[in-house]
Amino acid sequence: MKKVSRTNTIKQKYREFIKDDERMIRISFIMLMSLILVTICLTVAVSYSSTTTSSLADKVIRFHVVANSDSTQDQLLKQQVKDEVIAYMEPLLKESTDIEDSRYIIKESIPLIKEVAEEVVANWGKDYSIYVALDQANFPTKSYGDVVLPAGKYEACRVVIGEGKGENWWCVMFPPLCYLDASTGVVPLEGKEQLEQQLNTEQYKLITSKSRPYQIRFKLIDEINSFFNPSDYKEIK
Repeated sequence: MKKVSRTNTIKQKYREFIKDDERMIRISFIMLMSLILVTICLTVAVSYSSTTTSSLADKVIRFHVVANSDSTQDQLLKQQVKDEVIAYMEPLLKESTDIEDSRYIIKESIPLIKEVAEEVVANWGKDYSIYVALDQANFPTKSYGDVVLPAGKYEACRVVIGEGKGENWWCVMFPPLCYLDASTGVVPLEGKEQLEQQLNTEQYKLITSKSRPYQIRFKLIDEINSFFNPSDYKEIK
């Protein structure tokens, strides 16, 4: 009897070992499949982020003004620099029908944009330096009235005041989305028409839709860009 009992005990322990082993195999398999699924989702998300941003970035030129600091005076100074530069550039860009024309106009205007900004700074009694360039900059998702552009790297006319450590202001020079209707906060029809001409139907629908799915997608792009480009992404607040 004792021998039979010991044999049964061994068999029971063996069965338990097999069950434990099978359980671990199932857990490992589930973990592996979860990892594969997460990897696939991340790959798709990164691809979506890159495709969405690059397809739009080739069609717009943004405008970016960086304040010297976050002090109230420097922020107000930034606003006036922005207003004066926009007032100067608006008539020059108004007749532009494509991004190449706008890019040429902006490049040719850089010295005069610098002069406009320097004059504002001087009138405020400051001696801040002014840096103006047409180059690449990372932007978070940003609304321009009823138009929303996803996060990513875009070509931008950048005006940096002094140390450039303050909060930023940005808009879109081409198509002209800097000139919102102050009473409604809506991009003028002319700006939207130009925007629609530059983009395909899906792109235009993506950035002018206020539906929740698009908001979620843009949030996803924000998270991806901030993860893979933390130093660049923090450049613009």
